[in-house]
Amino acid sequence: MSAVSASMRMPGWLPFLCGSGGRNGIGRQERNNLFIGSIDQWRRIMPSLMDRLNTLDLKKGTEVDQPKAKANKTSMVDAIGEGARTIENQLGNVVMVEKSYPYGYMHGNVEFKDMVNVESIHKAGRLNNGVDNLKKMIFLDTETTGLSGGTGTLAFLVGIARFDDEGLKLTQFLVEDPSDEAAMLLEFANQTSDVEAVISFNGKSFDMPLLKSRYVINRLPIHFTEWGHLDLLHLSRRIWRQRLASRSLKDLEIEILNIPRSEDEVPGWMIPEIYFNYLRSGDASQIANVVYHNAMDIVSLAALYFAITQMLDKDLFTSKLHSWDVFAIGQLYEVIGEVNKSITIYEHCLQLIDIEQSKKLEINSRLAKLYKKAACWEKAKELWVINGNNGDIDACIELAKYYEHEMRDVPNAFVWTHLAEENLENSNIIRYKKKAIQSELKVRRLRLEKRMINVSEKNS
Repeated sequence: MSAVSASMRMPGWLPFLCGSGGRNGIGRQERNNLFIGSIDQWRRIMPSLMDRLNTLDLKKGTEVDQPKAKANKTSMVDAIGEGARTIENQLGNVVMVEKSYPYGYMHGNVEFKDMVNVESIHKAGRLNNGVDNLKKMIFLDTETTGLSGGTGTLAFLVGIARFDDEGLKLTQFLVEDPSDEAAMLLEFANQTSDVEAVISFNGKSFDMPLLKSRYVINRLPIHFTEWGHLDLLHLSRRIWRQRLASRSLKDLEIEILNIPRSEDEVPGWMIPEIYFNYLRSGDASQIANVVYHNAMDIVSLAALYFAITQMLDKDLFTSKLHSWDVFAIGQLYEVIGEVNKSITIYEHCLQLIDIEQSKKLEINSRLAKLYKKAACWEKAKELWVINGNNGDIDACIELAKYYEHEMRDVPNAFVWTHLAEENLENSNIIRYKKKAIQSELKVRRLRLEKRMINVSEKNS
């Protein structure tokens, strides 16, 4: 298509942009004449720029209404009341709330005590930095502008609690204006400079990574990189997964600590919106509910720490613990290498009448494994026989190994190998796993058959 024919599609003032000149294009003089004529035509057709702007109902800057002042403005300190005050440091202002819980205070059914043995709970929670001084640890929880984390999420409330000579001291740092976030982070660092470990509930996945990112964004040094970290969420799941459908902190308060929350409580999912509403309106009246929520989380976290510590430290055989909790503690001791304690607890669990049959078979399996490690073959064999006769494939395999390698009893090893194959055939194990086990059992059975044939030939 030529440049001239293409220009027929364009407005009258555009062809000069497309013409190439020469034989088939538009000459320079023609282009200039066309451009001037098009501008004149444009001016006649279109109204003035001001007329066109007026049709959009635009206003002058001097005519724009000033933004309305925030109504019902209430500061955080006034809304929170007792224990709240504003402090100033090198980077700005911070709202700080303090409250104390003396030794002897009962949080639900847990009493805060000065002397507590933390060795077992720290082993179970894999707190491996050697911290054993309760006064060098803090309990921490944050409230944020989003529940998914990320660099755009602001921790507008950081709450900590630590034990001193008088009891548990709760301190909460709040950001009244987002521009003061750096001041809040600095104050948190100043008041935790001697801390050696932090105890949290899901803090490994959420709170501590979020705080780290906020320090990076504000270009402040991160002072907690060497802290030990005990996350009670993971420990709680291991202890109560067998009898509690939910192991959230709020549910553990009801089921384990026996303490409900008051009407001041707000759901966690509402907290970001409450803070955003405060920033829009200047009314901090609902922030007091957020402060209560955070305080309850932290004090309950400390009480849960004491509750687990006492579970691991008390005489499980005379206590009124749920039988499944006793079994779970046995599992914890097994994990941390306290074999003798776990054996004693498992043996005790087998005597409890409220342990269901399937759970007893699981205890038998765990106990037999520990007996095997200790070379207590007779005790292990008794438990394997019970489980094997109840369809336990692993128990049959263990008995086959025991008779073949420990007792040199090939016929009995063959019997238990054959029973393992039968149990496997009737099981609901995933297909690819079943094929792998079948292959291993077939090799074992053929080997045992060959050995029995060789023995028979020698005897004949």
